[in-house]
Amino acid sequence: MPIARNQILITIDGVKDLQEEGIAFRCRYELVGFTDDGKPRYQCIYLREGEPEAILVSTRITPHGPEPRYFNIWPGLFKHHLEFGDGRDLRFGPDYGLTLEERS
Repeated sequence: MPIARNQILITIDGVKDLQEEGIAFRCRYELVGFTDDGKPRYQCIYLREGEPEAILVSTRITPHGPEPRYFNIWPGLFKHHLEFGDGRDLRFGPDYGLTLEERS
């Protein structure tokens, strides 16, 4: 999937830097398709005030450049969100759409 021109790139190390420096961010997950066996796949987008959206990419660079990281729901997306998310709860809709809600 090509990266939109209004997005910048961020790696896990970049997210760790944001966390360590206490920089506020939000994240969202976009449904990008399904695996061959029908499991939904998502990509993670990080948002910071006054900055373009940052798409999470793999640390390794391929011959075609950086590639977005994709997550299946379990365990990938849950594990990633617990470690590198913004603290909101994940909520799935019947169409596998995903929203994030403040914890109560």
